[in-house]
Amino acid sequence: MPFKSEPVLVPSIVMSDLAIVEQGTGKRSIIGSFDQFIFPQFPATYGRFFLTAWVSNMAGTFSALEATFRVEEKGSAHVVFSSSTNITFSTETTFDKDLIMALSAPIIGMSFPKPGLYTIVLLLAGERIGERDFNVLQAPAPQPPAPQP
Repeated sequence: MPFKSEPVLVPSIVMSDLAIVEQGTGKRSIIGSFDQFIFPQFPATYGRFFLTAWVSNMAGTFSALEATFRVEEKGSAHVVFSSSTNITFSTETTFDKDLIMALSAPIIGMSFPKPGLYTIVLLLAGERIGERDFNVLQAPAPQPPAPQP
């Protein structure tokens, strides 16, 4: 079923080393958040990080939702990474537009072909609902040690 409210809002997408949800309380911990990547050479691969997005204004009744995090080179249609998961509910679940829901996903072995501006895109039930940009930078070359007198 399509979303009943327009537009679905994604007020935040966070990159972090770890994202965990405490059993019982449902408290979410975002550990080691960061805003950019810096590599000494390219292409470059980052082992593992997490993307967490908060979604609101999502009204509708669903038995399942497909969530996709995609990373694109900004200004092109080139997708450098995509990861999807299907969220299945035991019964049809109705979401009220006032509900704020968080989604976290591990991103494993992502490769960046070159430095530049990249965009994280979140799709929910096939709809592009949120995005954010981030930089991938080339680390400056190390300076040779100064000569000893």
